[in-house]
Amino acid sequence: MTQFRLLCLLSIFYVASVVVGIGYANKVNDGKSWMSYWNSALPRSSLPSKAVQQVLNPAEGEKIYAGIGKDAVNLTTTACYRTTYAAIEAEINMEPGLTTYFQGKDLQHLGKTVTLRFLKPTSNKATLLPRQVAKSIPFSSSKLPEILTYFGVKPKSAVAEVMKRTIKQCEAPAIKGEDKFCATSLESLIDFTVSKLGKYVQVYSTEGENENKQQYSIEITGVQSIGDKSIVCHKEKYVYGVFYCHKFYGTTTRAYMVPLVGADGVTKAKAVAVCHIDTTAWNPKHLAFQVLKIKPGNTIPVCHFLHTTSLLWAPM
Repeated sequence: MTQFRLLCLLSIFYVASVVVGIGYANKVNDGKSWMSYWNSALPRSSLPSKAVQQVLNPAEGEKIYAGIGKDAVNLTTTACYRTTYAAIEAEINMEPGLTTYFQGKDLQHLGKTVTLRFLKPTSNKATLLPRQVAKSIPFSSSKLPEILTYFGVKPKSAVAEVMKRTIKQCEAPAIKGEDKFCATSLESLIDFTVSKLGKYVQVYSTEGENENKQQYSIEITGVQSIGDKSIVCHKEKYVYGVFYCHKFYGTTTRAYMVPLVGADGVTKAKAVAVCHIDTTAWNPKHLAFQVLKIKPGNTIPVCHFLHTTSLLWAPM
């Protein structure tokens, strides 16, 4: 039923686009539409890597419905520890033994090791809808019953709770110095990035060779600075693609690309690390303070690696 409703929406959208000549919409099934929008909005940015494309998973071709509906919500992944920065209740869901947060000085500490698990980018298979389709579907707490009915999700089910939490996080107010936005389409994701960073940007993601949890060493000589101006977008669990994007003003964050080598001496990975220089406005109950045994402040940079389902945008 969900796919039938979306098919009707896309069919109407397709006919209308042909009439008015909208380039993105009238190619929704030829596999090139999102690329056209990318190229027009980001003229100097090469098309994203395979890993980034897997994270974005924009609607296209025959796979347009593959990541839409309650089956797109993965309830089994546990390698997650992101909690909200704001002073609202947040649930911590993390796999024991993983390195969650670390101090900025560790990126230059010879012999520093971390324990990580790199899930495949497809672990969150939710599909980003075309903007006009996404805008036609409610996305607010007040409309949650309607949304659940639309996607055939039982009100008290685990999927419903995940959807509720995602919407709540998107609606929560930003903390001081933060600008946040939840994107439900590739166009809105790109538009938000361009509005904050300009159209000459590059996108980065964390990539690992396998999903096994293991110890990695940081190759400190290979750590590269990405800069102190960036936007991070986390792919949320939802019945279609939703990215929670946020940017901190000033120079309160710094991003790095960090090469890692597994304890086996063979497995390699490259991870995006984000270090928060000023955490004074964070929720005092944030997991980072529990792990590092520190308090909110601006003397100890709090760092973390981005998951394989998150993206970082930075000026070229």
